[in-house]
Amino acid sequence: MKGVMDVFGIEFEKDDKISDVNKANVVNKGKKNPVSNKVIKALDNFYAPYNQRLAKLLNDDKFLWVRT
Repeated sequence: MKGVMDVFGIEFEKDDKISDVNKANVVNKGKKNPVSNKVIKALDNFYAPYNQRLAKLLNDDKFLWVRT
């Protein structure tokens, strides 16, 4: 967590509540509900124009999120 806060220039103190994030109990670890292909396709279609603009802006095709 300290590394993330350093990147954003946020002062980190060990007694901050944010430092307790790593100690939090994970309740549903490992439980995954499958997402239907219909939902995946809808999300892909919705975000495609934004991903294309971002990829062009950054000159990096990895933001196109092309599924194989």
